[in-house]
Amino acid sequence: MKSNKYILSFLCVMAAVIAFAQPKPEDKQFKLDGVAAVVGNEIILDSDIERDFVQAKAQGYQIENECEFLENILVDKILLSKAKEDTLINITDDQVTRQVDGTIQRFLTQGPEAEILKFFGYNTMAEFKQELRGIMKDQAYSQEKQSLITKGIDATPEEVRLFYEQYKDELPEVPEEVEISHIVVYPDIFPENEQKVIDQLATIKKEVEEGASFATKAILYSNDPGSSSNGGLMTKVTRGMMVPEFDAVIFNLQEGEISDPFKTDFGYHIAMMDKRKGQEVDVRHILIQLKPTPEEIAITKSRLDSLSLLVSKGELTFKEVASRFSVDKYTKFNAGRLSDNQTGEDRLERSKLPAKTLAAIATLNEGDISSTFEDEFDRRMVLKIVQLRRVVPAHKVNYETDYSRLKNMTINTKRQEILMKWVGEQIPDTFIKVDDEYNNCEFKLNWDKSE
Repeated sequence: MKSNKYILSFLCVMAAVIAFAQPKPEDKQFKLDGVAAVVGNEIILDSDIERDFVQAKAQGYQIENECEFLENILVDKILLSKAKEDTLINITDDQVTRQVDGTIQRFLTQGPEAEILKFFGYNTMAEFKQELRGIMKDQAYSQEKQSLITKGIDATPEEVRLFYEQYKDELPEVPEEVEISHIVVYPDIFPENEQKVIDQLATIKKEVEEGASFATKAILYSNDPGSSSNGGLMTKVTRGMMVPEFDAVIFNLQEGEISDPFKTDFGYHIAMMDKRKGQEVDVRHILIQLKPTPEEIAITKSRLDSLSLLVSKGELTFKEVASRFSVDKYTKFNAGRLSDNQTGEDRLERSKLPAKTLAAIATLNEGDISSTFEDEFDRRMVLKIVQLRRVVPAHKVNYETDYSRLKNMTINTKRQEILMKWVGEQIPDTFIKVDDEYNNCEFKLNWDKSE
């Protein structure tokens, strides 16, 4: 069961693992790239295996050796190769953009943008997004092919029971978990506060047109941590990489032209077209975020406190307030319910919650709603309330408490069996070459067709 569970997890989170494992230039432990294997038109490098193996182990996956990891990559590459040949699979740019944006948002829940970019080794968010687009597009192809192969797989209660009986001694201990929902709102910004930002950017634009350096102004004034230190420069920007409001402005600029101040969800910008190269542009921008005053924060907090009180009195439901007022588009139509990004489960390990959320629910009982507190969401200051719906004490996975989790495990095992059977059937008709360095690996499938 250990191997089955890992392979499916691998296929679902491969993009994140690859992104987390991008080697920095100073990483000496990675040898010069050699080709470890070729599957169709897809190439696997030795460095891919080494860095992803180390990173997967660091993330807690149970992997015996690099041979096992290589086989999982081979499986993924067959899926990717065949998916790109499948005329029924169409991965759109919009689909990839949404996946990239969702991934970036999840990363930003772990820390500020500047720290995320530094960790991954990128200077700007645009560069990071461009790299993620390729990764996410391949992931989308693989997942779509996997979905077609395993479509309609389910597990009956009897199958779940048999799975539990077979593997109950191997099932893990689960730490204390919670089920929570949140409502996220941006502070109200008075028109006069907003106008000050517009006027500041208009002044900067005028000074640049009169000879000042746009790059210097970006370093001095821009609130975009991903580009300000680079003079506001974002290179190789294509349509769909940025939010629509940004695209609508920059792709209508001529080289050297500076836009008027314009608004996105991140604040107000001015942008200058640096260079056009076909469908790509190099652009500089200055972002000034809307910073709420203490009075504006207090007014918004009072409004959210009032809504929380109405929920507590039963006059409104948490779901109604979330759908009408929350700015978290990923949860607002699901009653604000937060879920684990990898498992999809509503249960979240308490100890891994963000510090402010953890503090907010520390004294709550099931059903209680926290006081309003300040936090950061999507690179902006926000106000939140959190509802503690349920507490699940630490325990070993069991049939009574974890039926949903066990059912998912059962379904994943069935999917794995079908998937590996399908992959085995594709090997004879697929060009596959594994480097001799891996001759001693004991693979589950016969990747060496010469035998």
